[in-house]
Amino acid sequence: MTGRATAEVIAPLSSAQYGLWFLEQLDGPSDAYIQPFAHRLRGPLDVPALEHALTELVRRQRALRSRVDLVDGEPRQIVGPAGPARLHRLDLAHRPGDAAAEVSRFALRPFDLAAEDPLRTLLVRLGPDDHVLVCAVHHMFCDGLSLAVLGEELAVLYRAARSGRPPATALPPLAAQYAEVVAERAERAAGPRGRAALARWRERLAGAPALDLRTDLPRPPVRSGRGARVPLVVPAGDLRAVREAAGRHRVTPYMLLLAAFATTLRRAGRGTDLSVGTPVSGRSGPAEESLIGLFTNTVVLRLDLSGEPGPEVLLGRVRQQALAAYQDGHVPFEHVVDELRPARDLSRTPLFQVMFSFQEFDEHTLALDGLDGTLWDVPAGTSKFDLELELGREGDRLTGFLEYSTDLFTAAGAGRLAGDFLDRLRDLLRGAPPAPSPRSPAHLSPEEPA
Repeated sequence: MTGRATAEVIAPLSSAQYGLWFLEQLDGPSDAYIQPFAHRLRGPLDVPALEHALTELVRRQRALRSRVDLVDGEPRQIVGPAGPARLHRLDLAHRPGDAAAEVSRFALRPFDLAAEDPLRTLLVRLGPDDHVLVCAVHHMFCDGLSLAVLGEELAVLYRAARSGRPPATALPPLAAQYAEVVAERAERAAGPRGRAALARWRERLAGAPALDLRTDLPRPPVRSGRGARVPLVVPAGDLRAVREAAGRHRVTPYMLLLAAFATTLRRAGRGTDLSVGTPVSGRSGPAEESLIGLFTNTVVLRLDLSGEPGPEVLLGRVRQQALAAYQDGHVPFEHVVDELRPARDLSRTPLFQVMFSFQEFDEHTLALDGLDGTLWDVPAGTSKFDLELELGREGDRLTGFLEYSTDLFTAAGAGRLAGDFLDRLRDLLRGAPPAPSPRSPAHLSPEEPA
């Protein structure tokens, strides 16, 4: 056993955490599972108040002071004692052009979770009232909604510190901590409800083929994880049309956008039996909604696009699959993989190779008292899947990106796919029949003749 007698809690990893830990044992530390949360802050920043707020945030949210190490030969999450938060400082007032590179270098430096906490912070000074605050969190202890919690609580704690109020009194006590929730969920997953849901997943996904996309480059025997992004914007008029069409067809905007993406994949591939991964929040009840931790689960939607279905039939199939997946969304994805035992293939991710995600709410920004905060993009240069389409609402429009594996696609090829998605979406909004699959050389893999 490791010598950590001062640790407050030693707890098992969740299934998702164990999966990430296992990948890092195989491949070594990587920037692929780092969640950067960076904002440019313009205005008079109270740096001591920010440090007090960060210290209280880490004291309050134990996941942010947890490490992962072997205990009696098994990986465990180990909550260490609270202490002052360390805010790294960097003054670039005389060379602000270096900020983008320095922020990315800091945010994407791989973590060693056996030796350091999963949160590190940096304050970059660009001028007297111009800063960039960078919070980098390892995905092992953080998901997308956790970043929203981080930003909201940091804003409240900063306001309290500026006003002289003890930060510890600014927020209600947490009803539970992340490690406790993980332990309770492990017990539930082993019960009758968990076993019945797992059986439904086995039936739903049995025999599902790998997605056979026509790629720009031959698939390598081992995925490198390298990737890039094509930005996407769905204008305000189209967003209104998405909501109206979703209402007419009795589906959610998510389901309608997924249907457009599925049609894009059918045109870019060689089959009509499509497995698409999608994240679900994995949180239940207000107690979990206030926690920072890795709650997000992945579910697989097996979509049937056979017979060139029109909009009504296609959306009906997507709705049916989505509702069934949500019903069983509490089953850890790793349990589904273990149950189905797909053939090991280092060139593909198991069960699905394409991810789709959509968030209906505006992307979260950090709102500190007296400061104008705007998101600071930290491009990662990685891709966990062949393709990932991520969309979210930004005011009166949808924005997002198509992330692609540079092992498989060129920038031009990914750009064509992004454009085809927007075309398929507009076809769906107009109620047009599905466009036939193209057979142009631009969409064929190098080894397939035109």
